[in-house]
Amino acid sequence: MSSRRLPLLSATSVLLLLAACGGKEEDAADEGTAADEGTAAGDCRDGADNDADGLFDCDDDGCAASPDCEGADENAAPSGAAIAIEPATPGDDDDLTCTIVTEATDPNGDAVSYAFAWSRNGADAGVSSATVGAALTSGGDTWTCTVTPNDGTLDGAVSTASVTIAQGNRAPSAPTVSISPAAPTDDDVLTCVIDTESVDPDGDTVTYAYAWSVDGADAGISSATVNSALTEPEQAWTCVVTASDGELETSSASASVEIGAGCVPGDAACPASSCLEILEAGVGTSGEYWIETDSGSAQVACDMDTDGGGWTRVWAHDGVTDYNSSTLPYDISSSSLLGTAVDVLVGYIDSSDVLDVYWASFAIPEAWRYATPMTEYRVDTSVDALISGTRYTGVGLHYGYSDWTYGGADCSTVRWISAQPAYGVFCLENANAPWFSGFAGDTSWSGTDYCSLGVGDHGATNCSSSRRFAIFVR
Repeated sequence: MSSRRLPLLSATSVLLLLAACGGKEEDAADEGTAADEGTAAGDCRDGADNDADGLFDCDDDGCAASPDCEGADENAAPSGAAIAIEPATPGDDDDLTCTIVTEATDPNGDAVSYAFAWSRNGADAGVSSATVGAALTSGGDTWTCTVTPNDGTLDGAVSTASVTIAQGNRAPSAPTVSISPAAPTDDDVLTCVIDTESVDPDGDTVTYAYAWSVDGADAGISSATVNSALTEPEQAWTCVVTASDGELETSSASASVEIGAGCVPGDAACPASSCLEILEAGVGTSGEYWIETDSGSAQVACDMDTDGGGWTRVWAHDGVTDYNSSTLPYDISSSSLLGTAVDVLVGYIDSSDVLDVYWASFAIPEAWRYATPMTEYRVDTSVDALISGTRYTGVGLHYGYSDWTYGGADCSTVRWISAQPAYGVFCLENANAPWFSGFAGDTSWSGTDYCSLGVGDHGATNCSSSRRFAIFVR
């Protein structure tokens, strides 16, 4: 059996082989040391696992001494959140809600909570919830929400968002009112006066509603005035005014007055326009009262009994005047009184200026509105007259100044003649009724004035202080 011989290695070959094996182990040790995390600049913050041990940067123990990882175990504040206010374009009837759009993040993984704070027009609104109720908002206001995140220890970055409330319809301002006159009597009309007008911030037209109460009870009056006929002394009247722009109303404004006792119509302090006005005011007793005349207030006799009353005496026989004259004035002259009179009443008054029971009334002749009938020259006409309570038609009426004389048992045959002296006359007659001879002035003839009343015959009676011819109007 033959055997193979292995070749012999030279010494040099053995040394080279040993060197090759020993060098491979040394290179592996050198390569591991170079790959450790934290041995090269920047490798603790490059986001790479440089030593392939599954740990990155500062989480690798090799970076423990690196300046990039000093304090890595300390708590860090969370980031800021992204926020918005909803709705983005609110009106004054909308609630405002501060919404977290993007959550804050915490570098340590801690749970994050949020603190809310609201301001209105730059001032703290005192609201710390995420929502502001519509009751707190007004058109034109700017609301800002501030959100601060917190990880339980540290606050994060603050975020803010703002919105401006759109203007809706706004109510007008409240007025201020008073009642005129401030110290009324029951003769005064009450007027509710707007002292300060309501102003509508939107420029809308403002209207006012009025409501009156008397002694606390609704008076049922919705106008600005109260007629004096509705008021009485010692009543308390209140006016309430509410302003409106057609949609919204203001709070009400009010004013009150107490009614005082006024003067009685016909007193010197309260002259009336006529005796009829005095009667209609509730004064029903015949006598002397004050009325307004063309020359100022004056006392006048009022008959409140005959044919319903309200008669104002405008002329009375004085027993002195020459009645053959065209210038005899009324004792009481008032354009408002004579201009509006409907009827006249003629008769006799006694010494107390009270009308005698014998009288006649008829529609006032137009000429009598401007001057006493005694200034007319010889008038013959006829009227429908109420004589002693009975109505007659076609009653003869003769009056004025001139020459005249009686021509029979009554004045139906009165004639104007030139044979007799001139003087004044007033005569009513009717052949089928009692005749009424009003007045005959004879100062230029026999010196006697006649104030007569005849029933069936002449029956002339002289004028005296207790029997004077008078004319009334109503």
